[in-house]
Amino acid sequence: MYGNYADRNIVIEAKRMIESGRFSAAYDLLKTVMPGDRSAEWFYLAGKAASKLGMYEESEDYMKKARFMDPDNREYDEEYNRFNGYRNGYDNRARYYNERRRYDSSGCLPCCCCCGDDCCTTCCQLWCCDSCCECMGGDFITCC
Repeated sequence: MYGNYADRNIVIEAKRMIESGRFSAAYDLLKTVMPGDRSAEWFYLAGKAASKLGMYEESEDYMKKARFMDPDNREYDEEYNRFNGYRNGYDNRARYYNERRRYDSSGCLPCCCCCGDDCCTTCCQLWCCDSCCECMGGDFITCC
């Protein structure tokens, strides 16, 4: 479980730090435990701290490892499910926003209304046309 008594004390202190909202300090403290001495609780706490610090992929990896090491621990399952619920909610909100921008004219930004949703493509096409015209002696866009 723990390589030594000091590692157990580190995990206990990190848990207190997480409970008091000191996620960065807890994460840094947990990283001092040697890889071979890390318990399921260590992975759970590291995952929780990483999640609060915005390191979502790392957090998910830690939580999965904690659940694998201690599959009967309901607390680990609940935290992992809460994390996935939050992440899936974020993904759904982002998907809704992007679809709304693409398909709903009321979600259109002012710069997109005249040239569709992909202004970069339109600008590149205009630049290309202007360049071709200038190569042949003409000028498609007089200001450039």
